[in-house]
This record gives sequence, structure tokens and C-alpha cells, in this order.
Amino acid sequence: MTRILLAATLSIMLVGAWGGIAAAGEAYSLSKAYNMDKAARGFVEPPKGEPSASIVAADAVLGRPLGLATTIVGTGVFILTLPMSVPSGSVESAAWGLIGRPGGWTFNRPLGRSKPEYEEQRIFK
Repeated sequence: MTRILLAATLSIMLVGAWGGIAAAGEAYSLSKAYNMDKAARGFVEPPKGEPSASIVAADAVLGRPLGLATTIVGTGVFILTLPMSVPSGSVESAAWGLIGRPGGWTFNRPLGRSKPEYEEQRIFK
């Protein structure tokens, strides 16, 4: 009974994995799934056209105030964690994660758009 259940589970997993790749809309190859060009962009494709007015408004009304609050809270957490991050030598990464990323996302990013440099910290650089 357990062998049948195990075989059925593995079959469903295999069909689901290949079905997901087929649903992606392009032939699967390792070079299309992962390449350094996508890694350099942070796996984020910025939209080609101008953002809609509703996206810009939502970003101005919701996104920027939440980003400001996150930056303020992150600054407080950064100050509280300084006694632990100085001896470990992780002050730069703590500052980027708690202040730099939310601050850059809030103050340097154009309204209604995303910028890959604020999505993930220098993964392959």
C-alpha cells in the first residue's frame, strides 16, 4: 500500500513539474530558465510603457507612506542591532537591508515603477 501511495505521489509531482514548465509558454532550456543577464537585472523585468494613473496614485497614497514608515522603523532596528553587527562585521549589510533598501525604494524610485537594485542586494555583483 505504501509503495502504491509513494509511486502515485511521485508521479503527480513529476507531471506537475513538467506541466508548470509547459505552461510557461516557451520551450524549456537551462539557458532560458537561468542566465547571468537575468541575475544582473535582479530577475525583475521592468515594464516597458508608462505606469497607469491608478498604479501611480496607489504608489503615492499607499506605497510611499508605507516605505517611509518602514525606513523609520528600520533605522530604529538598525541602531538597536549595532552592538551585535559591529563585532560580526555586518554593519554594511544591516544598513542596506534595514535602511538603504526601503529608503531607496521610497525616495529614489520613480512613482509607479520598480527598480531592480532595491529588490535584492547585489546578489551576483
